[in-house]
Amino acid sequence: MIEEKNQNKKKFKLNILGDKFTVTGEFSEDYIHKLAEHVEKTGREIRNAYPKLPFRRLSHLTMINLADEYFKLRSQCVDLSKEKERLKEANQSLHQELKKLRRENEELTNLLEEVD
Repeated sequence: MIEEKNQNKKKFKLNILGDKFTVTGEFSEDYIHKLAEHVEKTGREIRNAYPKLPFRRLSHLTMINLADEYFKLRSQCVDLSKEKERLKEANQSLHQELKKLRRENEELTNLLEEVD
């Protein structure tokens, strides 16, 4: 079973911030390159701000920045999910109110017809 899983994995050679290495996984090449480009972009921004920063510190700051980005996006996702649920509940409440108002309107229309 483990051998089958390993057969599906692909090897990708990457160069991020001048460091060459190989990544192995069950991902598309396009996806891996998008990830690498994002890490490279983040690292370049830090390198541009601190050009004399040693590589080890640069890589650590890059990881911290990416983790910060991840946690902020995850928090936004949770907030949006809560907002979606709140709006869903409000929508259901409004539909119930609409049904109630339609019934009342129908009853009033019937009363009006009886008066005529």
